[in-house]
Amino acid sequence: MSLRSDVYHAYQIVRSHGIPDDQIIVFHFNDIADHKLNPTLGVVINRPNGTDVYHGVPKDYVGADVNPKTFLKVLSGDQELANAGRKVLKSGPDDHVFIFFDDHGAPDIIAFQDNYLYGEDLMDTLITMHANKTFAKLVFYLETCESGSMFDKLLPKDINIYATTASLPTENSYQWDLDST
Repeated sequence: MSLRSDVYHAYQIVRSHGIPDDQIIVFHFNDIADHKLNPTLGVVINRPNGTDVYHGVPKDYVGADVNPKTFLKVLSGDQELANAGRKVLKSGPDDHVFIFFDDHGAPDIIAFQDNYLYGEDLMDTLITMHANKTFAKLVFYLETCESGSMFDKLLPKDINIYATTASLPTENSYQWDLDST
C-alpha cells in the first residue's frame, strides 16, 4: 500500500457516491502507475486483492504543480489559475466542502515533494475561506504523521470546520491493510 495511491482510492470512493468530476479537484504526483517497479504497469492496486484505483483519475494538478502554494491557491479559488483553465474551488456559502490530504508530515508541517505547508499558512487560508463564505461546512481529512499538529490549538471552534487526523500532534501514523489470505 502506498500513500500516493490513497488519493486514487479516495477519488474512486467519492465518484462511486455520485460526486461529479467537475466538483472534484485531484492533486497527485502521478509517478507510480508507470513506474518501473510497478508489477502491473498502468494499473495501481493499493490493497491486497484489490482492483485498479488509478483508472479514470483526473490529472488536475500533477508533478511540480503539487506544491503548497498551488494547493492554497486552489482552496482560495484563485482567479489567475481559473483564468488559465485550471480547476479551483468554486464554492459558496451553502456548499459543503471535503478535503482529503494524504502524504508525509511532521509537527506543524505537511510535506509535499520538495516543500512544506505549515500549519499557520493552512489555517490562514481556511479562516479566509470562512470569512469569504466559501463554505457552509468544511470537512478536512488529513493523513500524515503528527497530523493533529496542523489543527491543534490553531483551528478556531466557530468556523464550521471539522478536522479529523490520522495521528495526534506528536504521534506517527502508520498505514496498513490486513491481507487475510
